[in-house]
Amino acid sequence: MQGRTILELPLEVLGNIFNFLNIYDLCNLMRTCKTFKNLIIHDNAIWRKRARDKLIIRNPLTRDPENLCWYNRCRISNNWCQGIYKNQIVLHHDTLYMPWLKFHNTEILLLALGSDLFCFPTDNRGFPYCKSTLWALDVPTVRRYDVRTNDISRFVIRDNILVCGNRDGCVAVFLVNNPRRKPTLLCHIEDCHHGGQVEVSAVEIIKTDSSLCVLTGSHKSSQLCMWSWRLTHNDYEYLSEEMQNMNYRNDIKTLPKNLGVRCLATNKSNDKIAIGLTGNNSPLVLDYQINDFQLDVEVSKNGKSVIRDIQWHNENTVAHVSHSGMLQLTDIRIKQMVYESMDPFQSSLYCVKSDGNNALVVGASEYSRCVLFDVRRPARHVQMYFTQKKSSPIYSLDFSSSKLLAAADRSIALVNFDVNPAVAKKHDYSDVFEVIARN
Repeated sequence: MQGRTILELPLEVLGNIFNFLNIYDLCNLMRTCKTFKNLIIHDNAIWRKRARDKLIIRNPLTRDPENLCWYNRCRISNNWCQGIYKNQIVLHHDTLYMPWLKFHNTEILLLALGSDLFCFPTDNRGFPYCKSTLWALDVPTVRRYDVRTNDISRFVIRDNILVCGNRDGCVAVFLVNNPRRKPTLLCHIEDCHHGGQVEVSAVEIIKTDSSLCVLTGSHKSSQLCMWSWRLTHNDYEYLSEEMQNMNYRNDIKTLPKNLGVRCLATNKSNDKIAIGLTGNNSPLVLDYQINDFQLDVEVSKNGKSVIRDIQWHNENTVAHVSHSGMLQLTDIRIKQMVYESMDPFQSSLYCVKSDGNNALVVGASEYSRCVLFDVRRPARHVQMYFTQKKSSPIYSLDFSSSKLLAAADRSIALVNFDVNPAVAKKHDYSDVFEVIARN
């Protein structure tokens, strides 16, 4: 009887054999021949089983499913956790800013510098190409006779609408028919809060079938303004006419305890708004449909408890970071905190981003540092990333399953995790730091 090799076994049998091997044995087997390598890489069942107790970074920037096989998802996520990456500066400028960025659908990079909003394309690797712009937007400003600047504090883009909030107290609304083309100005609201005497610190959008609502808040005002326009069947020509004629309704919601608004975030269902407060470490959640608050705030006011940024982790959980360096998750169903962790260096945290599953990435106030957390592992971080050599706060960040973009005061850093561990340098800062009090 002529002998047979293992390669002649059915694929189902080989897959069952591979399931009994550990990661070390699988890697060694992949080195033996191309056939085994291709079989192991493209057998999603093998890697899906091993990913159950691992932190797998999902792509929060697009609604489309991941186009990566499970082997690559596990490989790239392991690089996130082990600190294996290559970083580079994709944009540098000489003026000190507090930039705000968004990696929109992983197709374009939107970046606010001063009162200008820039749109950069991506190259064939999916990296932002910042040597040329698709368009640049000079956002309308209002001259104020005080110390405030005309810088864009925050912007948001959703459902073909772009809203920019300025530190001079105004808001500009744009129509985005194509993200790769320059938006069209729809409306410019010059005096948002208290006659324009305070800056606009936060903006958000809620779009329904019958209306468009732009929400604005200021950290120096307890008023949450909701500017609404009628909208029928996504008729943007009618919306443009309504906005040009300034036919809006302004509903003002007064926040309890005279607290200001530092940041806003709407959920995917467009029916709830999470509100980060100034002087309080508990968020508010406003139900847009019934126009009432779901969460109560603490009575005490503390300047170090400012919520710097807030995001929806999922439909029922809100993630927020504070000036005191705390990262917290609050479940709006039980109205309790379900996760809490501290920055490893106990520094202030400026921004937070969630992948909607188990991963949270925050930007710290020093050393151009980002920190990765796993919501299944409380009280400690997974990894830290020093995104660039220059020490600066990370004012905003965004990430996909394989890339992290971090905005410092003078540069934008790109951290690429889709690298070969045998070639890329390992930067492991997963150790837990302990503060020792000396007498």
